[in-house]
Parts: sequence; C-alpha cells; structure tokens
Amino acid sequence: MIVFITHGDGPRGAERAVRNLLTDAPPASWLSVISLGKAFDVKGDHLRERQVQGKAEAVSATMAEIARGQQACQTVTLCYVNGHMAVPFAAFAWARLRGLFGRPRTRLVLWEHCVPHTHYERRGGLGRRVIRSLYAGMLRMADAVVAPSSVIGADLERHFAEIPTHVEQIDNPIVLAPAVTLALPVDWPEGTSLRTVFVGALSPEKQPHLALDWVTANRDLGAHLLLCGDGPMREELQARIDSQGLPATIAGHVGNLRAYYQQADLLICTSRYETFSNVMTEAAMCGCRVLTTDWPGVSSVYGAHPQVRIHRDEAAPAFDPPTRGPRPAPGERLVNFDAAVHLQQLEGRT
Repeated sequence: MIVFITHGDGPRGAERAVRNLLTDAPPASWLSVISLGKAFDVKGDHLRERQVQGKAEAVSATMAEIARGQQACQTVTLCYVNGHMAVPFAAFAWARLRGLFGRPRTRLVLWEHCVPHTHYERRGGLGRRVIRSLYAGMLRMADAVVAPSSVIGADLERHFAEIPTHVEQIDNPIVLAPAVTLALPVDWPEGTSLRTVFVGALSPEKQPHLALDWVTANRDLGAHLLLCGDGPMREELQARIDSQGLPATIAGHVGNLRAYYQQADLLICTSRYETFSNVMTEAAMCGCRVLTTDWPGVSSVYGAHPQVRIHRDEAAPAFDPPTRGPRPAPGERLVNFDAAVHLQQLEGRT
C-alpha cells in the first residue's frame, strides 16, 4: 500500500508525475492520496483520496491511512511528494513508535520534491534552522530517497554530508494521451518559419526572459515564440514584448500540450535547475527538438540524446542557432513507462 502526501493536483512536475502514475496504475494496486489542495481527477476502486486543510488534518488523515494498511497486514509506503514536511515527519515518527508493537513496517520515501535549496537555503534565522532540522530528521528516518536524476543526490551530499543518504534514481512517470485535435487555442502567426514554444511557469527559476533573449537573437530566421504558462513574471515579460516589438506571444495555460509539441519546431527550456523536466521528456516523446540551458542533472536524464543541446553554463547562456534536419526519435528509457514496475520500485520490491 502506498500513501502519497501531495500539494494536490496542479502544474508542478512532481504532482503531474503522480497524476500520470495514478492514471496508469493497475487495478490491483492499493493507493491512497492525501491532498493539501485540488483533488486528482482520477477514478478507480484501487484509489482512495482525501482532501485536507492544514497540517494537523493532514497528519490525522495520513495516520488513518497507515492504520488502514496495517489492519490489512499491508506494508505501508509513505511517499512524501509535496506539502509540508512536518506532516510526514510527525506521521512517520508515530508510525515507527506503533511499529514497536509488532505492526507491519512503514517505509518512508521522499520523492523529488526534496531539493534542499528550494526549502531552507533561501531562508534565514529561526525558520531556516527549524526547516533544516525537520529535513535532517526525515533523512535519518527515511528508508529511501527517490529521485529522477542526479540533482537531488548532489544537493543532499552538499547540504547534509553528515547524514549518509542513498538516492534511488527512478524516472518520472510520463503519460501523454493522443492529441484530441491539432487545432490550437493560441497559434503561431501565419508565416512563422520557426515555431518555438516555452512550456512552464513564468517564474524566476524557469528564466523565461532567456527564451525572449533567444527569440530576439533569432528573429531574422522567422522565429516566433509561444510562452505556454503563467506566473509572477507575466506582466514583466509582456511589457518587454510590447516595448521591443518581439515576435513572442504569451498564451497562458493551454490544454492539449501534445498538439503544441507535435507542431513546434523547437522547445526551449531555460530553467536554472530541474530534477527531471517532464516538459522536455514530453517534447522528446513527440519528436520535438529541445534546446536547453545546462541545468544540473540534464545529462543524467537525457545522456547524449541529439535533441538536447547543452550550452555553456553562464549567467546569460549563449544559444547556438537552431539546426534543421529530421525530428529526433525519443530514447527507449524515456518512453517505456510501466506503472506496475514504478509502484514496485517505490515500495522497494525490486
């Protein structure tokens, strides 16, 4: 039995991976989701979901699910994906205490959400110390840290060298349904010869301003950029597009992403860091070329795939001009997702 603790369904990569896993999970699975937000729109007799408000209710709901699994003599895997780290810390500590009385063991897995610098490094004072203490406590209790690339292992080694931590690398679950239609709600202007797309949050860590730098440098090639996403930088980006007359359009949140990947000539990923990049994987699965900054871990996911062009690690990365040619085929390991195998890996059965 696996109990997922999440922020709820949303555009974040980890939650999208959970949704994909739940969508493709075999009926024989016994899965529970504690959502501190929007419910996952996934139905099935094997799935039990509870929306909660606040940390106390989340801990209570998690303990109820652990007790349910224990009563059925199931080994419970508590999988912390997103939320508040006090929730799995409290729930797992209590579950371990109950385990002293002969209960089936409870396994704690920390998923890709757990990158230290996204939690406490940017904070100061007492809050930083409290968060680091919780983080260290979870690392000491965890049976496994599951991550889709080398990013998290390197971060843990840098920030928690005193705690020996083994990181199991498991690719994110990726499920791409067939495009229902190739008609796009927001399309590239007629006459665009280099259809370029950015998919993701318009936020500082995704560095969408670098995508505008790229389209500025390549406008003579007939490039036009669609920014598919939303976020705190939207007004700033729109102001730059308008003032400089850039060939770019902010499309906002769009559905049917597969149709965009299939029609685009190039996906631009300008992130400062990623742990797996569902967006790049989805684009590769659709045969779309990818241009990316050299974020830590990109090589551990994509290796030397020709569609991934890794550039100099500079404050403002220099992008080479795009090349023409056949669309690449995605690598085998990026497309052969098996939900049953993934669940077995999370439960430590492989």
